[in-house]
Amino acid sequence: MTAAIRSARGFTLIEVLLATAVSAVVLVVIQTVFFGALRLRTTTSDRIEADLALHRTLEMVQRDLRGIMLPGGTLSGELQTSLDLSLTSSVAGERIGPDFYCDTGRIDAWSPFADVQRVAYYLVPTSGGTNTFDLVRSVSRNLLPALAESSEEQTLLGRIATAGFEFFDGSDWTADWDSAVTATLPTAIRFYIQLIASDANGEAGQPIELVVPVLVTSPGSATTSLAAASP
Repeated sequence: MTAAIRSARGFTLIEVLLATAVSAVVLVVIQTVFFGALRLRTTTSDRIEADLALHRTLEMVQRDLRGIMLPGGTLSGELQTSLDLSLTSSVAGERIGPDFYCDTGRIDAWSPFADVQRVAYYLVPTSGGTNTFDLVRSVSRNLLPALAESSEEQTLLGRIATAGFEFFDGSDWTADWDSAVTATLPTAIRFYIQLIASDANGEAGQPIELVVPVLVTSPGSATTSLAAASP
């Protein structure tokens, strides 16, 4: 009789409070695990996207340097770092290398130009007042314009501390090159870039370097190689 009366009365206030507290603890644990997994997924996704952007940038720079053309001629100019020969561009930044004349332009039914194009790379300050830069690639394919030439700009990578090109003359690396004076192309070209970490510290990471050998041979380079090989 007493058990039946107690069953009809239902749960006591202490039992309800205890169940509510246990449920709240379980919900907090579930929420913590869920948001932790969500943050991990977001961090991993951002890291993968950053790595893919860096890989695409290095691949594009490598393709431009491997397709570099002999200096001189109608479509190919000199490889010069001392003169401001950059194509007409609306890029408001600092050019970090010479104009590269290369044969990497895509030929398709919608393009009226050949595969020869002129490429320049710039560091453009990142919007927002931070001390970082965006790497911008400026391309011109109309190298025989009747009017003022135009270019196309493409932002390749962000959060850059510094970047640039260096040239190997066979014995040392140098930041300057003028094929009009040397009558040769460098033996190799090195592209270096240093990124800013995306964490709260915002410190610059280790420099990343890409070394591309120059496979084309100019008459001056061939003469120099033969002279060096002669006893």
